[in-house]
Amino acid sequence: MPDRPLEMSEPPDERSLELGAAFKEAQAALRDARKALDKRRAEFNDEPDWMLAQFDEAERRFAAASDAWVEHLEKTGRKRVRRER
Repeated sequence: MPDRPLEMSEPPDERSLELGAAFKEAQAALRDARKALDKRRAEFNDEPDWMLAQFDEAERRFAAASDAWVEHLEKTGRKRVRRER
């Protein structure tokens, strides 16, 4: 590990926090819709229209949240970086 002081990044702005939360909520909704549909397929071997519509809406919501968050982060110059441990 290089000998340099830890750099503290500036705290995220309020809009980043809002968009990040919306992204996480949309991601959870998509995951839940997928699980429910998979469970229905396994138990009843069918795909009701209302469940497919719910899944499609969750996908649209996730895509919109993702696009909005990425666009905002690109405009602000903030990037999400994962450090390897």
